[in-house]
Amino acid sequence: MKLLAILMLLTASSISLQRSQGNRATPVQERKELHLDIPRDDWEPIFFEEINERARLSNLKTLREGPLPDGDFEVRIWHGFGRTALEGFVLKRTGDQWSAMHLDGIYSSLPRNRYDRILRTPKSGWEKCWQRLEKTGILTLPDASAIGCDTSVMDGMSYVVEFNRVGIYRTYLYDNPSYAKCHEAKQMIKIANIISKEFGVPEMVRWNNCSGQIFVERKRI
Repeated sequence: MKLLAILMLLTASSISLQRSQGNRATPVQERKELHLDIPRDDWEPIFFEEINERARLSNLKTLREGPLPDGDFEVRIWHGFGRTALEGFVLKRTGDQWSAMHLDGIYSSLPRNRYDRILRTPKSGWEKCWQRLEKTGILTLPDASAIGCDTSVMDGMSYVVEFNRVGIYRTYLYDNPSYAKCHEAKQMIKIANIISKEFGVPEMVRWNNCSGQIFVERKRI
């Protein structure tokens, strides 16, 4: 009888524990949202139609999709938008791993296996290179139109920067900064020069105008 009583007591305790655990509220993870900082300007939808098409060809998702994990970030710089094919530079950190990629301009004779290429470690190292870019203003430069620094030049080299970092997505444009007189435009050129020298990407500062340089044929994608 004692053994039966003990077994009944253990069974009752087990059922009580299961009910208690079943009624316990499961903690709900707070869903993080991405804050979008996008200029309300005519250039944004026009330029990003081309940007999104080029990103798609390299299997890149939009940076506006959602926030990245804590500590991760991604920066993309798109350049061209004139008579040259659009090219891109992608720098990202995932955990403690860095990577960079160059997206070539798409023209008729370019094979698909050359659409993009992984870049080597920058000359000064990942951390120092990023510090240089931050110091020059890659995350803080205002949109050119917001400070009256946009130009009316139709061709040449323009830059669109976009990044996803600490729950914020932001983008801005400097159209033909070589023709602009403001300090911020000069900083944009410095950013392009840093990337060009650090990663060996001369395309970042290639200047196409009517002075006899060769234009790359653009292909509709």
